[in-house]
Amino acid sequence: MTGVTAPGDSIELDEDFLPPSWQFRDDAADEDQPSLTFWPIAERRRPDPRLIPLARAQDAVARLEAGVEAASPAVAAGLRARVSLHEASGYLGHHHTTVHPRDLALHEAGLTGSYAAASVLGTLANELPWSFANGMAAGAAPADWAVEQALHYARLWRGLATTPSAARPERWGTALPLLGARLSDDAITDWVDRLPSRSEIPGLLAAAEVAANGLPEHGRRDTLDIASSYVAACLWRQHGYGHMIALPFWSAPLSRVEALAQKAGAAFQLAYLDCVTEAALRARRELGVLQTAERKAAALKSGGRSHLTEAVAFALREPVLTARGLGEGIGVSTRSALDLLKRLTDEGLVREATGRSAWRAYVIEG
Repeated sequence: MTGVTAPGDSIELDEDFLPPSWQFRDDAADEDQPSLTFWPIAERRRPDPRLIPLARAQDAVARLEAGVEAASPAVAAGLRARVSLHEASGYLGHHHTTVHPRDLALHEAGLTGSYAAASVLGTLANELPWSFANGMAAGAAPADWAVEQALHYARLWRGLATTPSAARPERWGTALPLLGARLSDDAITDWVDRLPSRSEIPGLLAAAEVAANGLPEHGRRDTLDIASSYVAACLWRQHGYGHMIALPFWSAPLSRVEALAQKAGAAFQLAYLDCVTEAALRARRELGVLQTAERKAAALKSGGRSHLTEAVAFALREPVLTARGLGEGIGVSTRSALDLLKRLTDEGLVREATGRSAWRAYVIEG
């Protein structure tokens, strides 16, 4: 049969062999029709540079939320308490005030007094044992108002996960004055109407925009002010996240936060996502410490009338333990609380961290 190549015959690649189809030219085609071309690499549309940092940040916070959801109630509450104090400490560090998170825990529990008065009396080291142990200068007394503002932020931050209605804009009018910002109800309503919705932008990018632009009527005097950070966490909560733990940010390494403060625009968003990633990873490490302590405590033997189980749960929930606080928390005398703390110390679950001979405080070993 003419034109059919028999099996085994070779095809000679000569000039009569049909060229590829895209090399044909249709002379009858419309002259205005553009020919098939390929975009040069330099002209191709490049992906959004925020995609990879956004994916990393979303993965970090998603893993953190999943870990908290799988944890026991005591561990979950303890993690939120500890991370909130790291957030407060990070904010103070950004504003050149060094206060260790455990010192903030003592202050929040009412176990320490005015830092300004202690500085005058020369007893500041007694009020800030962990801060001094980590190299705090003797004359660097933190401002009492700044510490109180940071602790207000810590409480509001914890409430975003434990109180579903806390993130609603109707509550901002009460929360923002505690953070040094005041907005009228009309200003809040008008601003909320302009904020991106869940269908318009991912929650983390919405939070980054709020953190970058600051609050309305306040300008951009400080792109890292604590009030806009709180609203950013609220907005992330409204986008459907943060049911178990609020959006961490200030607990990122101080060097990352300082670098972020020098940026603007798209570079700010990239650096903000990096800070969220680092803060979430730090929170996951803290979660691992608490879960390790919980597993170790489960192997302890307790008598029928022992309050050891309640003491362990209280230690997991509270960032800092004192004999008085433990006694009041589980309903035993201070003497019994001291015995329980000694047992927990002997078992390697907690350690005394102030070095004092009196008014001692304990933390989870890790």
